[in-house]
Amino acid sequence: MCNVAVLIPTRNRPEKVAKLLTSLASSSLIPKQIVIVASGYDIREVVASFDSVLPITYVHTDVTGQTAQKKMGIGLISKTIDWCLFLDDDLLIEPSSIEVAISAASTYPNGKVAGIGFSLPPTSRSINASFFAKTIARFFKIGYEPAGKVFKSGHASSYLQESMVVETSWLNGASMWRREYIDSYGDDLPSTKYAACEDLIFSYPLSKVDKLIYVPMAKLNFQDVELSDFNSLQVMEAAAFWRYYFVSINVELSTWEFAFSQFGRVLFATINTKTNRFKLFVQLINIEYRIISAVLKKTDPKVLLNQLKY
Repeated sequence: MCNVAVLIPTRNRPEKVAKLLTSLASSSLIPKQIVIVASGYDIREVVASFDSVLPITYVHTDVTGQTAQKKMGIGLISKTIDWCLFLDDDLLIEPSSIEVAISAASTYPNGKVAGIGFSLPPTSRSINASFFAKTIARFFKIGYEPAGKVFKSGHASSYLQESMVVETSWLNGASMWRREYIDSYGDDLPSTKYAACEDLIFSYPLSKVDKLIYVPMAKLNFQDVELSDFNSLQVMEAAAFWRYYFVSINVELSTWEFAFSQFGRVLFATINTKTNRFKLFVQLINIEYRIISAVLKKTDPKVLLNQLKY
């Protein structure tokens, strides 16, 4: 069997880490190494309660931000590891998932697999949107079809709704990677509190090197109902600026198509909000104005990222 490591960045969630470790202890393939990088509370005592059943490497750090913590954790992963599974601390893993993922990669007929996406309940808002909203999404090419595609605008379509193994052009953070690829994670990324596209930035270039696949039978679950506030103005601003950065560092993508697609995001968000629509519309148009201005002036996207206050 392959040697598998699991990397878990966490901050101030000891109960969730304990639940995740409990699910890993029930895995049909116990990882050879579990690396936990914690900021905020020192959860050493919680982690130590699993020492007899799991091979845990634990470090507490003052460094904050998931990207920085992942990067630190990658440096602690043994060179003997074959695959590394990235897991957020609010997830649970089903017992057979790691074995299922490795089996799918080893038998994949279309080439060497670099990364494997694990199954989560779909979170794309466009999947359950109204017909009108879906029409807007299709026109501006920010929908969920075809699955797992990265458009020239930088939009990455969801693949979590698929029921069969599919090849993708990107993978989200709940994914497993061959050991030789993970050292490049987070290279040269600007530091902001909300790094919206870090997994897209990491995974998309690797799809040009080897295959990325989504394996829906390798199941994960959220411990709680997903509470991310996708409609927060701060989140939408950060996501827009990060997507601009992503497009700018991949020459085959288009900053102008990105700017056009952002109009669709403005309309989509405005339609789907229930209060203060006009106020949100004006605020989002202001973000769009800053993006178009940056595209026209060929402003380095890092300038916009450095303006983020969160």
